Amino acid sequence: MQKLNFLLSVFILLFASCEKSSNNDIIIDEDVITFVELNASQYDVNILDSLVTGKFEKFSFSEGDTVSHDNWDVAFSGTTIIVNGGDSYNVNQPERIGNAAVYIDIGVMSDIKTVDVGRLTQDNELDPAIIDDLGISGQGWASYNHESHILSPIAGKILVFRTHDNKYAKMEILYYYDSEDPQPSQGDYGGFYTFNYVYQSNGSINF
Repeated sequence: MQKLNFLLSVFILLFASCEKSSNNDIIIDEDVITFVELNASQYDVNILDSLVTGKFEKFSFSEGDTVSHDNWDVAFSGTTIIVNGGDSYNVNQPERIGNAAVYIDIGVMSDIKTVDVGRLTQDNELDPAIIDDLGISGQGWASYNHESHILSPIAGKILVFRTHDNKYAKMEILYYYDSEDPQPSQGDYGGFYTFNYVYQSNGSINF
């Protein structure tokens, strides 16, 4: 009987240990938030200079959603991504009142633990901080397939942000269409962003 009680005690301890470990894993996973199909599809492209004009959809990391007020962090219109900081280079862009900035890092999002504040860049009067050439050069967040005319996020490119109010976030864009089989020849030009992000709300540069 004593041996049976001992074995039972060991089993309970092992179960409790596994349960605690499992809960810790769940907490870590909850740090990553997925936003599905932010609709930034109300845009037009000038084929002469690739300039994108149209409605910008503004997003707030602290609210975890699109917003209509001025305390936004990042905004999307077609392939164009701008931040709430710096200067506007197009009249149709929303007003900037914040100190947001951004840069693109390379790697797995979970491995990016610290913001390199020296790399943070704001939009200026000529260009956005994130290159916007419809993905043709591959220097921005996307690449462009000339045969299928499909735009795809480049794996391993992580957008690191300072928000409008000096907090920090990192984002991985996963998808640009609202269909698993986009048909650009039939007018499916995309503009629906699905992305993962982590928001650091306490102002620390460490994730």
